[in-house]
Amino acid sequence: MDHFRLEQVADDAWSAIALPDTGAVGNAGFIRVGENTIVFDTFVSTAAADELRIAAEVVAPVAYAINSHWHGDHVNGNKSFDDVPIVSTERTRELLEEHGRDVVLPTTVFAERLELDGAVVETLGGGHTESDAFLWFEDSVFTGDLVVVESHPWVGHGDVEHWLEILDAFEPRRPRVIVPGHGPVGSVEDIPPLRRYLQALLDGTASAVDGWAFADGHERNVEALRP
Repeated sequence: MDHFRLEQVADDAWSAIALPDTGAVGNAGFIRVGENTIVFDTFVSTAAADELRIAAEVVAPVAYAINSHWHGDHVNGNKSFDDVPIVSTERTRELLEEHGRDVVLPTTVFAERLELDGAVVETLGGGHTESDAFLWFEDSVFTGDLVVVESHPWVGHGDVEHWLEILDAFEPRRPRVIVPGHGPVGSVEDIPPLRRYLQALLDGTASAVDGWAFADGHERNVEALRP
């Protein structure tokens, strides 16, 4: 794979972890449900998304593609899936239209929860952005940028206080596998460090975390939350 590292994280779930300096940027993945696959997020380019579709269809035909939120590194590859339903929250589709994104828009929207052939795509509202969706499948969760691992998240388009509430809702469900929006595959143990960082941003005490990617993003975060 030129754009991502494919990793099987469960019997019927695969992560597609973005490789540096490629057409992926954000992570993606897919699951197998019955005779089909469901893709979660579509990268920042059609080149990477085409590669993702090929990988998914080695397992089974793609039945749906899900957009976690409106940022380009998670939706710009939608064109590679324009022949299947593309799923997002109602607000994510609105945000894509409002921001004038030149992207294939979601065709199937939901308000809170949508069952897709045994998998469940949900939203608890806005955290990283005004509206964020995540995909639960057995003991795995694909979170989009609601969870990032060993990476500084971007907070400028969201609601950090509600983001913390969403993380509080994730943790008791004890996912064995978290496929994050950025960074390596994680687990429930990766939620507390992210929560501490977000809380410190709110408290005005945060500093860049040693070893985390996107260190430049920390200063952007501080500026974004400055009164």
